[in-house]
Amino acid sequence: MDQAIQDNWWPRKAEKLYGQQSTNLDTGDGASSLYSDDLPSPAAEFGKNRHYANPRTFEKRHNTNDFSELKPGFLNGSPGRLWRPTQANGTSNGSVQLGNYASTTDLIADQQAYAHSTDESTDVEIKGRRNKERDREPLAICRFITGFPKTAFGLFLAFHIAFAVTTAVMVVLDYNILPFEFERFPLFLLDDDTFTRSRAWRNRDNATGKIRRFTQDQVQATWPRASSIDKIELFYELEEGNVFTKEILQTIKGIEEDVLNLMEYQNSFCQLASPERCAKPTSVLRYFDGTYKSIDPVFDDPNFDNIAKILYEASTNTATKVDFLYFMSNESIFNAEVASAKLTRSYLSLGWPLNGTGGSDENRKLIETFLLETVKPKLEDVIENNKGVLDLIYTSRLLFQRSARIEGLGDLVLAIGSLGFIFCFIWFQTRSLWITGWSVLTIVTGFFGSNLIYRVVLGFTYLGFFHVLAIFIILGIGADDIFVFYDTWRATGHHHYRSLAHRLSDCYRRAAGTMFVTSFTTMAAFMASATTPLIPIRTFGIFSGLLVAVNYLTVVTFLPTVVILYHLHFKGKCCCCCRCRQKYDQSEEDEYNWTEDFYYYQPSKPSVAKKKNKLVVFFRKYYFPFVTHRVARWFIILLFLGAFAVFLYYVTLLQVDEEQYKIFVPSHNLGKAQDRQARSFRPNENDQFVRVYILWGLGKRDYSDCHYSDYDCPGKHVWDDTFNLNSPPAQKSMKDFCTHLKSLPTDEVDRLKIRRDVLTGDLQVDCFMEDFDMYLQKEENNSKYSNDTNLQIPLTETKMLNFMKQNPNIYNMSLLDTFYRYFGVGVSFWLTNGYNFNDTEDYRTYNDFIGEWKEEPYTKQVQNIPGKPTAYYGTRLRYVAVKVNLTLNALRLGYTTGLPVMNNWEEFMNIELSKMPPELQGGFQLTRTIWHNLKVQENLVLTAITGIVIGIGLALPVLILATQNIIVGFLATLTIATITTCVIGVIPMVGWKLGVLTSMNLCLVVGLAVDYVVHLAQGYHLSLYSDRKGRLRDTLEHVGISVLSGATTTLGASFFMMFSKIQFYVQFGIFIFSVVGFSLVFSLGFFTTVLGIIGPENSTGSLTALYRRCFSDRKEKDLDCHTCDGKGYISSTIQISAPVHNGVASRDSSSSLTIPRPRMYTVGI
Repeated sequence: MDQAIQDNWWPRKAEKLYGQQSTNLDTGDGASSLYSDDLPSPAAEFGKNRHYANPRTFEKRHNTNDFSELKPGFLNGSPGRLWRPTQANGTSNGSVQLGNYASTTDLIADQQAYAHSTDESTDVEIKGRRNKERDREPLAICRFITGFPKTAFGLFLAFHIAFAVTTAVMVVLDYNILPFEFERFPLFLLDDDTFTRSRAWRNRDNATGKIRRFTQDQVQATWPRASSIDKIELFYELEEGNVFTKEILQTIKGIEEDVLNLMEYQNSFCQLASPERCAKPTSVLRYFDGTYKSIDPVFDDPNFDNIAKILYEASTNTATKVDFLYFMSNESIFNAEVASAKLTRSYLSLGWPLNGTGGSDENRKLIETFLLETVKPKLEDVIENNKGVLDLIYTSRLLFQRSARIEGLGDLVLAIGSLGFIFCFIWFQTRSLWITGWSVLTIVTGFFGSNLIYRVVLGFTYLGFFHVLAIFIILGIGADDIFVFYDTWRATGHHHYRSLAHRLSDCYRRAAGTMFVTSFTTMAAFMASATTPLIPIRTFGIFSGLLVAVNYLTVVTFLPTVVILYHLHFKGKCCCCCRCRQKYDQSEEDEYNWTEDFYYYQPSKPSVAKKKNKLVVFFRKYYFPFVTHRVARWFIILLFLGAFAVFLYYVTLLQVDEEQYKIFVPSHNLGKAQDRQARSFRPNENDQFVRVYILWGLGKRDYSDCHYSDYDCPGKHVWDDTFNLNSPPAQKSMKDFCTHLKSLPTDEVDRLKIRRDVLTGDLQVDCFMEDFDMYLQKEENNSKYSNDTNLQIPLTETKMLNFMKQNPNIYNMSLLDTFYRYFGVGVSFWLTNGYNFNDTEDYRTYNDFIGEWKEEPYTKQVQNIPGKPTAYYGTRLRYVAVKVNLTLNALRLGYTTGLPVMNNWEEFMNIELSKMPPELQGGFQLTRTIWHNLKVQENLVLTAITGIVIGIGLALPVLILATQNIIVGFLATLTIATITTCVIGVIPMVGWKLGVLTSMNLCLVVGLAVDYVVHLAQGYHLSLYSDRKGRLRDTLEHVGISVLSGATTTLGASFFMMFSKIQFYVQFGIFIFSVVGFSLVFSLGFFTTVLGIIGPENSTGSLTALYRRCFSDRKEKDLDCHTCDGKGYISSTIQISAPVHNGVASRDSSSSLTIPRPRMYTVGI
């Protein structure tokens, strides 16, 4: 029997057998005795069968030197535990008998000797303390599970089934319980001006009352598919060579004809140049087939005999040079003798609207299907047939979007591979299909449970790709928790317990506490991402935090029932798909004799020694000596510091990505196309360059009533009711602004990055006031008007009434009694070209920048004009805008470059608006999406940095509180910080930059980096050893296998993501693999080695010791009491009540030497 079991067993046994209770626990030979005279002696009761390694233990404990019946054995006494608080001689002063001690000096010396005992005696004491812990009252939940295992299993299983069933019922009832959105990634800053301004512009025409203008061509439709909705863009590339050779140009011609001659393309999808003919591809070949021979006869060379001459002419001729830039790659060379390039491109247009009466969404899907099922296979065949001759890359906007959805959903199948790997690994570790199956099932059902809280309780309405990726994270974290619990349960199998409930409680206390700390820190790190206003990141952080919390509750409730049922009913039994093990470890019940309330050892029944897990043996026997070796440990520290220095250097090389984030991996066809579009060609009019709009009349869109997770909320339309161009000062100010904008000095043009026309060098500014004024001047010179007609800006009531009277076929003057919006009359007349509805250059340029609304009672219908559409005058001018083209390419623009330009525009507009009359001071500058995208980029980077800082900042106090030790908490946090630094260093090391995707992944780093370090820190804290080596050995033995197993499952799960075709998934997999890999290596390598060197011993760094020092009356010289169950200490002030002779207390039994009752403290009880 273990010593602590004997200590607790014998008084209860005596009471049960003899009906008496002994409360005097002193072991001395004075007036009091541990055992009553009428009770059997311990030697008589235990001597024959009880085994002691040290006979002196028995002698001291029972005050006898009769060892004749004692036999050496595996049980050990506790040399230092020689006294207990007692009531001596009927007194109530709480003194303790001195017993065999001659003086207080001997007592104190013995206590000090205990604190500095050898490793062997320390192990004995630790075993005794652990035995007391095992004998604590079982937890209520453990008593319930062991008492009613099947009921508990069914009850907790019902909750998991309810998660899945409730979700299924809600789906059937058409409740949007799984609000997946895979077509969009709503990175919106709802409260940011760049977003509210851009949404005001994009939704400007959605308010009721908008007057829509038409041209005659639009009213009298010509033929379907006359316009273009998309294009099939083809890139022709030679890594080494020249694409402008006769052979390659003939190959390009054949490729274009293959696509152009597709029957389905000809009949249903090509853009029609005439009702019967598809438009030719936009290609460099058009300069050879006679299309442009009217410009110059040289552009007619169907046999490609004069390639250099023709292409040089195309690049220099004013009529063709602007369009020709589209075909010129960055390294291309064109002169009279040479035409050379490694890359060029062409495109075939897709017509719109399609034939038939289908809606726009339906027609788009038809085009997407055609591209995916007809064009893509054809081009793949072309690529295969031209290998070694020419590399072909293709793309299309609609094909890109459709492929992203398909590939994204298809790559989620990789989650099945991850799940399969985790299932097999858990099965391998547990050797139980029962435990593995239920464990993995609860991880999956936990997803539905978390979603019910996320969707129904919290009311979030967005689930995207990022949320689905949380499955990979929770698979690893869930497996980690499973290993922690089950490894702890298996470790308890090597010890003796009074009951199964005691064993489960011991496992539960240790495992649940450790898992709580790791789960809480991980959840807190994920929740830190909720500080960002970006819906995908914020909701992902909350959703992941819920997954971690639900998984923890699952493991500490359902998993114990699974383990107990397996232990009671399935352990050692064969299943149909498993081969029975020939040698099976004997169960604990075989080693114990069961009584009413305790187990006790039966030496007469031989026991089978249990083999510990090989990894446990490795960590204790080999790894621990290695990391604590006096030479090796310093090499380990130097190795990790060197690695940290390398990655820290790479962190300094980190750069912000100046390009649009990539959807597909670089090796994917569409990934190559996206790269070529962004990097490989010279600036041209087809580029996606930034356009700035200067807007008056609209306010920032109002999203105050939108739900915090409703990414599709339209918001409210806001008008600037102060806007009015009817006043002469406002008209003059607007015209002056346009003139000033078109004639800015060079330094201001460079600061605002305004683009110049390639041919004329003029700034590309579309400001309607000047063209409007020129049109009115031309109209004023029309012979039908009288000499007193004046249409110069500003337009006044007098000018416009005279003008309207001279157009009675348009305006009914009898209805103008209260009319006053004369400026709008001129604008309507101008844009419709005198209500002739011609498709003029001014209409194409400015129609989208000027908005008119009906306003009763002023708006009137134009007099009926046969054959013309319905038109109005007297409208209210609600908004006007000015467009400015910038030199910035949206595909190659990062926030570090773009936001300074945005701020320059904001500063410029503030100055200009301050000069304008009040009617125009409500204007603002915006872009359709670019400025907001740049702010999102910046916010993502700041969110990543903030998340890391908050995560590490939260980890420090949490770990200090969890470990109740400042030093351990600080060292653990330092390790987490080094892990995070190394992961960030991976970004530039693999050639990435800090962009949208990498910033999103960085939000996960701390949340995943804390797990294994926290496991080890918590294990070090929970160890009952007082010296650092004992604690570290104990930690590695109990926690090392769980850390290694948990890391293996997460590494395996993330490995599958690296085979994805979506760039984000690949980066996600590499990030997870890096974080977990660094966490594993640094936690088991660096952290354990540091603990072996400077890990706190005894109460060093302990919060409890700090509390005692600050708030308790305990003195520094007071000693720990090792027999007070952690609830007292021995005061350094000793009261001697026995006679003293020559400085030594008498050992006469008639006298006694006493010390006060140990003082109590509350911290740590």
